[in-house]
Amino acid sequence: MPFIVDDDDFRREDFDRFDDRDRFELDMRNRENEERRRRDLEQRERDEMDRIEASMPLTVEAEKELVKVIEKVTPEEIRMIVNEPTLMISPKGRITRKPMSGRDVIRSSRQFVNTGIPLKRKKPRKKNKKHCSNLSQCLRQANSELRTKRGALRKGKTQADVMRRAQRLLKKMK
Repeated sequence: MPFIVDDDDFRREDFDRFDDRDRFELDMRNRENEERRRRDLEQRERDEMDRIEASMPLTVEAEKELVKVIEKVTPEEIRMIVNEPTLMISPKGRITRKPMSGRDVIRSSRQFVNTGIPLKRKKPRKKNKKHCSNLSQCLRQANSELRTKRGALRKGKTQADVMRRAQRLLKKMK
């Protein structure tokens, strides 16, 4: 008769037991999830209320109070308030700032700007320097050939002809 080994033979007695520590950790996780859900819900409600308030017209009392305040303000300050995109007037007459968008927050943090980091100046290649100096010499020669003594282009010639002539001279120089 063969010897049969079962998985249960190697299992510990307390393997399936649910410990108090496990219960506490599970409780903490549930509490944290519930708290996160509650905060998200409150934030959504606040955002919705702000959106509703922004679309509502001013109340009569708020409008009167706003007119009183605006009478005291100088035209330059009014111009600044009107042209400032982040300012808004709530239906209760309060001047408040709109919350910044995520992209604006990132831009204002200047996290991705490399200011203050000195970058090495890239040295020009010797070959490029030689080419540029040769080309300028050929351009001088081509200009002298295709222009009159007064500096005007000869009849029937264009600046493109000057450049073609300079390129041809440069090719011969090599």
